[in-house]
Amino acid sequence: ICASSLTNDKYYSYLIARCFEIAGDAGGTNYLLSDRLEKGEIRNIRFLCEEFDVDFEEIQITLYQDNTAEKLGPYSPSLKVPVLLHKDTTVWDSLAICEYISENLLGGAGWPGSPQRKANARSVSAEVHSEFATLKAEWPMNCKASYRLSPSQELENEVARIDAIWSCCRRRFGENGKYLYGRFSIADCMFAPIAISFESYRADLCGDANTYMQTLLDNPFLQKWITLGRREKEPLSIAYASSA
Repeated sequence: ICASSLTNDKYYSYLIARCFEIAGDAGGTNYLLSDRLEKGEIRNIRFLCEEFDVDFEEIQITLYQDNTAEKLGPYSPSLKVPVLLHKDTTVWDSLAICEYISENLLGGAGWPGSPQRKANARSVSAEVHSEFATLKAEWPMNCKASYRLSPSQELENEVARIDAIWSCCRRRFGENGKYLYGRFSIADCMFAPIAISFESYRADLCGDANTYMQTLLDNPFLQKWITLGRREKEPLSIAYASSA
């Protein structure tokens, strides 16, 4: 059992987590298998679990070993991570896992309540999950970074799109709270790593978007994530190692 490494988007280990004992829920043992090397998708799931008081444990399996695929095989049909095993159900992909947790363990509370807000939140979550490749490549999440990097034109366009998402969602749906849709949701989990990247590389944002970014960064669970990341001692040459 180990603490998750949270420094940046490139790391050297797989993670298995026993998770999800919720008050009043008598479900069986659950396992979450995740990769901290590429997109750090465990972080989105971790944020959701911590915000909704879902308990979990983590077990580390090192990458790049002769038996890594053999160890992944019993858990992940695709030999990729993250993967959630709950009773007789297997779910992979971080957004799908968040959906499953919301539906089966949180009574649907992971999404906004109204159909319109829920549809919008799902759309922007899917967009950030599948798009913004330049941002993820040029400004990878790194809790230790703190310097300005001049964005390429393509990255500038992606930052502007995220700025527009945050500003629009806050203006349209944020009247009942400080998060994108008022109360905390999966959408906020999906944007948390980007908030850290924007802070690290000093992205230029409009007022509404910058206020929302600060809301995420001030969240105590995200603060813990950043603090743990800054305490890590892995050299950045390892942190940025390719997953190929």
